[in-house]
Parts: sequence; structure tokens; C-alpha cells
Amino acid sequence: MPIFVLMLAPLAFTTGVFVFAGVLTPMAEDLGVSVGAAGQLQSLFTITCAICGPVLALLTGRFDRKRLLVLSLVYLTVMNAASAVMPGFVGLAVTRALTGALGALALPLASTIAVALAGPERRARALAMVYGGITLAFLSGIPLGSAIGEIYGWRSSFWLASGLCAVAGLMTALFVPRTPTPPAVPKGAFGAVLKWPTTGYLLVTLFAFAAIFVVIGFVRPVVSALTGFDGRGVGMVQMVSGVGSFLGLVIGTRMVERPAGSPLIRLFCAIAAAQTVFAVALIGGWTGPAGLAGSVVAMLIGSTSLFATAPIVQSRLAEAAGPAATLAFALNGSMVYLGQGMGVVLGGAMLSSVGLTYISTAGIALAATGLVIALRLKAQRNLPLPAQ
Repeated sequence: MPIFVLMLAPLAFTTGVFVFAGVLTPMAEDLGVSVGAAGQLQSLFTITCAICGPVLALLTGRFDRKRLLVLSLVYLTVMNAASAVMPGFVGLAVTRALTGALGALALPLASTIAVALAGPERRARALAMVYGGITLAFLSGIPLGSAIGEIYGWRSSFWLASGLCAVAGLMTALFVPRTPTPPAVPKGAFGAVLKWPTTGYLLVTLFAFAAIFVVIGFVRPVVSALTGFDGRGVGMVQMVSGVGSFLGLVIGTRMVERPAGSPLIRLFCAIAAAQTVFAVALIGGWTGPAGLAGSVVAMLIGSTSLFATAPIVQSRLAEAAGPAATLAFALNGSMVYLGQGMGVVLGGAMLSSVGLTYISTAGIALAATGLVIALRLKAQRNLPLPAQ
């Protein structure tokens, strides 16, 4: 039961980040800005998360994990509600940045508590279940935000996110037990975590998320161009990402428990293939059934591959970090957020410079960079052990 409840934290958090992605076009029109500028509200949130997450992890290392998680969810409840009532673009941008800055602990805290409750032998499954909250966000929370925002206006999407955060905070307070406060992070832990190959796995997370979010950050105009759907239809297509993310967590967990071959290499090739499908569909001018099929296939392959990387990276970080596990999870969470922000920034730049048609080519380039990192990690793991 507690692990299932912990899934609600990343569900609520991730829904809050991207809840308005499906209504980006009418939101931009209402605020009097371009679609590319409105999309940067997502990158502001994620980049402040990336910067503040590790700092907060260090500053709060000796605080009670459960209490911190509840407080983070209460804060997210208030700030998502503030986003719903903010009148202009500048005020909304500041609110989103502040929401990300102090809500950054939600995912690493949920991961740390899950590891403490599950024990080493069930670590991979516990972490996969926590990441399942992100899956649920793409499967239900974000598509629901798109549908509600289309019917009742984009501000209602933020009210939905606020309500989910409130529910998550209440359920955590009631059903998640307290875990022992972890020991103080040893001196030099930050530098130790940033040594290779740990940095390689952090970069895997960064480039995997960036490659996918070049398109996902602008899912409304991309899917609308290929299918002609409005926000409700886009929300239905977004659910494919949720299905794929669930499949990815299952596949990634099995890859951890039954290690074989070079999983990260295969996964980055699949991410590149997904972005290539988007590129072919957009450049080829696919519409109607062909455009819908292209969107579904690309989103399914992309989300499956992306989330399959999560259990692999999280498990290896947990093994290597020891008493600095919360810091390692926070840094990996930063890579999740920074990757999302980087993808949205690059997608916005592509949208402004060369147009929607070529937006996914940036995703292909990012996936190729991730593939190079995965190849280096594989070479490192294949080196013979040093003589004793």
C-alpha cells in the first residue's frame, strides 16, 4: 500500500508540469504570446527543478523524509492554484518558475522512501512503481488536463493539477509510514556522485528526456497538424504515451533483473526511430488516418524506450551512491527536469526558426548523442576488473 501511495507524488507533480500541453494553442492566444513562448512555461518549471533539486537535497538531508514530501505536495497544491488565477504571462512565468524551484524534491523523496521501505532485494521494482506515477500522469492526468482545458478553459487544467497534489499530500500523510532519517551525506559525496560512470548514467537520463520532449512539449500543434484533432482528441493521443511508459517500466525492470546485451544502446536507437517517424510524417505532410497512425506509433515507441531507461539508471545509481542516495536521486531528477526543459527549449527554437515540419530532427540529434554516451558506458562495463 505505501508504495502505491508514493506513486501519487510523481503523478501529481508530472501532471502539474505538462497539464496544459494539450491546450497550448488557445492558452497562447489568450495570453497574447506565441505558441513557442507559451511552451517555455514548461521549460521554466523544469529548469528551476533541475537547479534547485540537488541544492534542496543537500540542505534538507537530515530532515524527516515523509514530512518533507507532504510539505512539498502542499506547496505544489498552492502554487498550481496560483497558476490557475494568475492574469498575465509574466506573472504566470514567475509562478511556474517558483513552483518548480521548491517542488523539486517530490520525485527524489518518493524514490528514497520507496527504497527504504522495499529493501535492496526489491529496489528495482519499488523504483519502477514510483516511476509508475509518471506513467499514470501521461496515461490519465495530462490527457485529462487537455480534455478539461478544452472544455472549461486552460486555467481549469491547473485546478486539476492542484487537486491531484492535494490528494497526493493527504494520502501520503495518512498511509506512508515514516522511515529512518538517512545519515548525513558524507563530505565529498557531491564530487563522488559526479565521477564517471555515474555521470554517464545521469547524461543518459538527460538526453533521453530531451530527445522525447522536443516533440512532447509541443504535442498540441504537432498532433493537430497530423490529425486535425482539437484538445480533446490530442488528449486521447497523449494516452498512448501513458501506455508506452507503463510498458517501458516493465521492460526496463526486467532488463535490470535479467541483465543481457546492451539495453541502453537499443533504447536510444528506438528513441531515434520514434523521432524519425515524426520527421517522416511531418515532412511528408501526412494527415488523417496516416497522420494518426504516425503519431500513435512514434509516441508509443518513444515513451516505451524513454521509461525503460529509468529502472536501469535508478538501480545503478542506488547501488553506487550508498548514503548519498537521496543526492543521487535528486541529481537524476534534475536530469529528468533539465532534459524536459532542454527538449522544450530546442523544440521552441526549431518552431521559431525552421517551423513545425522539422521540429523532431532536433530529437534525432539528441538521441544520437545519447547513443554515443551509451556506447561509452558499455565499453566501460566491458573493461576487465583491475588486479587485486
